[in-house]
Amino acid sequence: MRFLPHEHTAINTALTNAHIDPASVLFVKRRGWLHIELPERPDTFTFFREKSTKLNTEGRWEDRVTYYVGKDKEHEMEWPAVMHAFGAWLKVHPRQAVRGSTSE
Repeated sequence: MRFLPHEHTAINTALTNAHIDPASVLFVKRRGWLHIELPERPDTFTFFREKSTKLNTEGRWEDRVTYYVGKDKEHEMEWPAVMHAFGAWLKVHPRQAVRGSTSE
């Protein structure tokens, strides 16, 4: 999975607003999930984007993009909710972050 342009812009803006240099962040793709790793932080923020196309009631195809945060593929999210979760994750102090948290 690669960043879509609006995702990349939003992630970089959130990092900059949190006084984190985006160049110091590691972005890793593992099995379709995008992992965002910060220096000196034991946990990672992960999300997954799923694109699907369904036939609507009018017989027309509708594209849909669904996001999932962490390893939870049961709770669908929209992009603003992903950014809200990312912002909350950024606010956790590195010493408070624990491997295996909700974002991993």
